[in-house]
Amino acid sequence: MISSMTAFGRTRKETSGFSITVEVRTLNGRGLDIVPRLPKNFLEFEDACRKLVSQSLRRGRVEVFVQIESTSPELKAPRLNLPLARHYWEQLMELHRSLPASAPPMLDSLLRVPYLFEAREDDPDRELIRELLTGALSDALDQVRSMRLVEGESLRKDCLERLEVLARDLALIESRKDLVVLEYQQKIRDRIQELLSDTEVDENRLLQEVAYIAERADINEEIVRLKSHFDQLRELLSEQAPSDGRRLDFLAQELHREVNTIGSKTGDLETVQAVVRMKTEIGKVKEQVQNIE
Repeated sequence: MISSMTAFGRTRKETSGFSITVEVRTLNGRGLDIVPRLPKNFLEFEDACRKLVSQSLRRGRVEVFVQIESTSPELKAPRLNLPLARHYWEQLMELHRSLPASAPPMLDSLLRVPYLFEAREDDPDRELIRELLTGALSDALDQVRSMRLVEGESLRKDCLERLEVLARDLALIESRKDLVVLEYQQKIRDRIQELLSDTEVDENRLLQEVAYIAERADINEEIVRLKSHFDQLRELLSEQAPSDGRRLDFLAQELHREVNTIGSKTGDLETVQAVVRMKTEIGKVKEQVQNIE
């Protein structure tokens, strides 16, 4: 089962005069990097958020945005500081009495006094907020997992198709490996004969040296390893258990290393062309598996 590392989830829950909105964004990452962003008055719930995320996701950068608001007018509206209002009113009346020609103060004059309204300091039910928050985060994480699986299926199909392309080019390389070695042996032999044309050469010794040099150009081991890597990749991409993106990434790197080795061992035009095509496809596979959880 393939799961991508990029997804998004958003949910909103409301009860008892409070509304909580949770957004979860996940991006590629080497490990599990959780970044919770909560209102400063609710930082105590950060550990609970981290624990819930770590139980749901295995890998990637996870950004959690939490917004907590009161929906009740009684809780949301600022509170009038009555003692302060009375104090200012008495001051305004005292000023009016000291100025006989002045008009009496009006209520709108009082309401324009700064700092007369203050934010409420009512302490909400913390356990209620915790339950609301964990419920909203769980729903958002469910959306994230669903989106990751949908994208993961697309990644799986694309990787399997590219493996088929790679297998066809590897079959071409394998079909030419014996011919390439024979051609390489003949080229070495002709070159040695040309350089030592005026010197008597021990034919047996010459054959031994040619065989030794040609053996270094043999690519059978690389072909066997590539086939094994193909099989492992197909198995990992097709199994029902959650796949490990790091194993897939490692195998993709191994594919690139083996194909590079084949390219360095041969000068056969058709083989070199197949190697170039394979490097291109492997590069695309590496890009895809780096998105897998």
